[in-house]
Amino acid sequence: MSLADGSGWTFPGEDYPPPEIITIAGRQVRAGTRVRLCPGRARQGRLADAFDLLLEGRIGRVEVIQQDFENRLYLVVTLDDDPGREQWDERVLPGHRFFFFPEEVEPLGEEE
Repeated sequence: MSLADGSGWTFPGEDYPPPEIITIAGRQVRAGTRVRLCPGRARQGRLADAFDLLLEGRIGRVEVIQQDFENRLYLVVTLDDDPGREQWDERVLPGHRFFFFPEEVEPLGEEE
């Protein structure tokens, strides 16, 4: 293992870039895929906080698939009915993106 600074350590997420496409419930999911939010599925159905309650069942769109240094995948989702969705500037609207584990979303078909 090695870092660019020569310290001898690397982080797993650096070696494996996040995939552009993943499969959830037999459907391919990528940036632009519409999903229904099901927060809590990663915790055996237990909702963690008020945001889970507010986002349960809402429809959103995957903006990007990200991966942390432990190689866990996350979907960055924006809500379809959020008026700030189109303004993609983290300095202005950081709270308009939500992070979900793949098992916390349900991919929707084009007709849904």
